[in-house]
Amino acid sequence: MIDLKEKIKPYMAEKRYDHTLSVAEECARLAEMFKVDRDILTAAGYLHDITKEMPVGEQILLCNDNGVILDDATLASPKIIHSFSAPIIIQKYFAEYAKEDTLTAVRYHTTGRENMSIYEKLVYLADYIEPTRKHEECIELRKFFYEPSDDLHKKLDDTIFLSLKYTITDLLNRGKYIHPLTVKAYNYLLTNKTR
Repeated sequence: MIDLKEKIKPYMAEKRYDHTLSVAEECARLAEMFKVDRDILTAAGYLHDITKEMPVGEQILLCNDNGVILDDATLASPKIIHSFSAPIIIQKYFAEYAKEDTLTAVRYHTTGRENMSIYEKLVYLADYIEPTRKHEECIELRKFFYEPSDDLHKKLDDTIFLSLKYTITDLLNRGKYIHPLTVKAYNYLLTNKTR
């Protein structure tokens, strides 16, 4: 992974690079906790924001040129388009890391979705709670998640549910568009959280 750590550097400014390294470290920690493939999860952590600093227009063209159709809901949420364009760049320039679980974890790290895989959940969580995040909600959820628990999977679902609640509330308060995948993720967890 040292090679990947260096390869991603040209794609992002220092602040985003620091965030990315922190997400990857959080992914490694979570992989140990949840007994999943560390390489798959950590690669997703390193690659999740690979196109975040690419101009939105270029991302849209990249998607169009590669058969990824962005619907109106996605175009109304330009900050999430990098989750659609990043898997394309991963397949083109980081093919050795383009495992299906890595690609879908990157794809859904901003919106979530209903019935997320364990890899999708863990990258979503790592992006939200990694230590360089200083928003009050991120700090609260980091503390909440790492409180001792007898049921890690329930704690994971509860933490993601709260993060979706915070995100939706924030978007509502700011009069911003809420992507349907985020609403579906929230509703799914509301009715299907691990008991």
